[in-house]
Amino acid sequence: MVAPSLPLEWDDALALGDENIDRQHKRLVEIINELHSHLDAPDRDALVMKCLTAMYLHAKEHFFDEEAYMDRVGYPEKERHAELHRNFVQRTNALTDTCLLDAMPCEELLNFLVNWFREHVAGEDAKIIAYARNQGAR
Repeated sequence: MVAPSLPLEWDDALALGDENIDRQHKRLVEIINELHSHLDAPDRDALVMKCLTAMYLHAKEHFFDEEAYMDRVGYPEKERHAELHRNFVQRTNALTDTCLLDAMPCEELLNFLVNWFREHVAGEDAKIIAYARNQGAR
């Protein structure tokens, strides 16, 4: 896994052109950066849990909205994409537990989140938007 540069910055390469999805992605970037800012805090575990709880709740809403968008535009790979969402939640939960048990550095969890975000948005989510545009949907 590549060590990401932090803080994670929003740039136009991550924008998909859907206002709602882009707004939600920007919020995920904010949460990831907040997590990064707390890694050396004396009360790290509480702050990490606060960030990851916020991420979990926001990701649930975002994934629901994104999957509804895929339904609206008739995206043919919706089930595979939804499985990627479920895998992200499971992997994040497992890494969080491992991190908070001090069985791995929390930086590894952070690296996973940043790399997953970049790969998923630039790769998988971009396919949805491209499909919708090709179908004339928005």
